[in-house]
Amino acid sequence: MQYSNFDSIGKSISKLGFGLMRLPKIKEDDDVIDREEAFRLIDLAFKNGVNYFDTAYFYHGGDSESFAKEALSRYPRESFYLATKLPGSYMRDNKISPEELFEGQLKKCGVDYFDFYLLHAVNRDIMKTFEEYRSYEYLTEQKKLGRIKHLGFSYHGDLEFFLELIDKYKWDFVQLQINYYDWDADNAKAYYKALEERNIPCIVMEPVRGGSLHKLNPEARAVFDELGDASYASYALRYVNELPQVMVILSGMSTYEQVEDNLKTFNEAKPLTEEEKVAIEKANYYFRQNFAIPCTDCKYCVEHCPAGVNIPACFTAYNEYNKSRDIDDFKRQYIKIPEEKRAHNCIECGACVSHCPQQLKIPDRLKKVKVLSDENE
Repeated sequence: MQYSNFDSIGKSISKLGFGLMRLPKIKEDDDVIDREEAFRLIDLAFKNGVNYFDTAYFYHGGDSESFAKEALSRYPRESFYLATKLPGSYMRDNKISPEELFEGQLKKCGVDYFDFYLLHAVNRDIMKTFEEYRSYEYLTEQKKLGRIKHLGFSYHGDLEFFLELIDKYKWDFVQLQINYYDWDADNAKAYYKALEERNIPCIVMEPVRGGSLHKLNPEARAVFDELGDASYASYALRYVNELPQVMVILSGMSTYEQVEDNLKTFNEAKPLTEEEKVAIEKANYYFRQNFAIPCTDCKYCVEHCPAGVNIPACFTAYNEYNKSRDIDDFKRQYIKIPEEKRAHNCIECGACVSHCPQQLKIPDRLKKVKVLSDENE
């Protein structure tokens, strides 16, 4: 296992971090964690050197933090690093103080302190809530008390506000969405370089873009197939691993095979060859031509949809069709979504939009799914 050692952090942290956001589930269409299988995955990762585990208040319908307690309490507290996040949208919508949430998270996770604590999914709008509740000041006080070891934030907003934010407050680290698709397409390189210039450690989320850079499309897959039998995800992980300011690369692993493959990637520690770099650019080009809706399946939108639409599932079915143009395959995938959760139920209220990290105009995109479904009934 590769480890990072930033002087400002003072810890040896596995470059591969386990994101507790996409754990194996009992049923595909709900968030109930298959605990027995999830324990197997955690144990495999831990025994092979992974020591960074990332959860959040909302993950798995609010159960991820409780699962973290069950899974990690089986190991000595000093043997792992636990990260969780303050949910600004929940504070805003329910008028709950950061103190109440933080104290509840400590109990839920079964720990006396968090190694890494984040303001969650920050943008201009959410930061207003954090500042209204003086969240930074409260969390800074908790850091002084030793209940938070390192304080940072995850970001999903515009570059101008990001630059303002990293200079306005003192941060130990920042979590960004970086992958070879977003590097240029969403200007992730500018956000990363701002951290590099300020020597702020970076945690990478969505390095495989919600799995889409593993699935890819036939043309992109063919590019990597010419290089050998390494997984498509491994190229995405190695791409971000080459960035010197990256401290941890999070992966939401949901199968035993994914854990094994990621461990292999980080155990071998191979830098990208020039041939592989060219292949990534080529595959990225082919992927961009077919990628329809850049959804990462984070499900933040689902939690705030009053109509109960399974937005990521609708987008997945649409994206798969966009890659294959197989309408029968689209029908098979779309019909798996319970009827009451399909795109047809969208009431276009827009409640989902402000919660989308990708800043997608979700109701407009759902219309495309609905039209495709209606045209092929």
